[in-house]
Amino acid sequence: MPLEFSLRKSRSSRWPGLSSAPLRWDISAVLAKKLLDHVHAELSNGIEGAEAAMLELFSGLYSLRSSATPEAWKSLVEQCVNHPLRDLIHQDPFTARSFNKPRGYAGDALLIDYIYTKNSGLVAGERVTPLGELIFRFTTGAPASAGVRTRRDLMAAIIDETAGVMELPDMLSVACGHLREATMCRAIPADQVNRFVALDQDELSLAVVKDSAGPCVRPLCSSIKALFRGELAEERFDLIYSTGLYDYLDDRIAGKLTNRMFQMLNPGGRLVIANFMPDIWCAGFMETYMGWNLIYRNADQMLALTHSLPEDEMLSRRTFNEKNANIILLDVRRR
Repeated sequence: MPLEFSLRKSRSSRWPGLSSAPLRWDISAVLAKKLLDHVHAELSNGIEGAEAAMLELFSGLYSLRSSATPEAWKSLVEQCVNHPLRDLIHQDPFTARSFNKPRGYAGDALLIDYIYTKNSGLVAGERVTPLGELIFRFTTGAPASAGVRTRRDLMAAIIDETAGVMELPDMLSVACGHLREATMCRAIPADQVNRFVALDQDELSLAVVKDSAGPCVRPLCSSIKALFRGELAEERFDLIYSTGLYDYLDDRIAGKLTNRMFQMLNPGGRLVIANFMPDIWCAGFMETYMGWNLIYRNADQMLALTHSLPEDEMLSRRTFNEKNANIILLDVRRR
């Protein structure tokens, strides 16, 4: 069975034995042990049957997360992390890097490159076992990872669209990572962008941007403070976007940042913000074996980030989902 079909099928069903009612810790712990022990036994037998075991693990963790109380889920995360299954799962370099956070934070640019490239050998000298390779193919092929790739492609298309309707526009990417959309679009290599500021606080990420992006791209190492009172505070742009930052921002900071970025738009400018959606199938696995905790938002919550924007200065605002329905985008245009 192709992986994509397996994933679609699994997302529509719940793990056996769970009801829609909130589960107490004692009940959910027993169910979790059954799940983890079974998946551990299957993966210990080698790669045959490993894909089915990973499907069961993702579906089981999704259902446990959906059914458990918040307090019970917190305990379940600890139970998963302390189970011997972790050693097998972390043979996948993508999952292990997320959990270990070598740069001190989740979702670093190299981690995202694992998703983009589907290449498990990005870290020189790192040996990947056959089981680790199979798990890697599964996790980087899962719907959340597919959504990240689609998000990159959408931003490349938006860059090209902006350059197609504006002459030599100025652009800003906030928390840009490796800025891989710059190498996917047509406008930057064709010198159709006047200036592109790539803002990130990770110097290692910006070193990659400097080497791979076009001459119009200006890497800037700073936090979002640069937008409020730093060297970008007086700058104006035709396109401003942020694709990975809002997953870590609470509503108060996210609202302030949205307001600030909107005010930095030129007339006719466009603001695009991406965020993971609630209740995604991969969330249980991400929060346990990846240690990757996000702030999820739905359409109403994304639109709520624009409530402080001047109505008479907005031409339009809308939300739309990428095709995997894991990531939502807020699209605001200024008059």
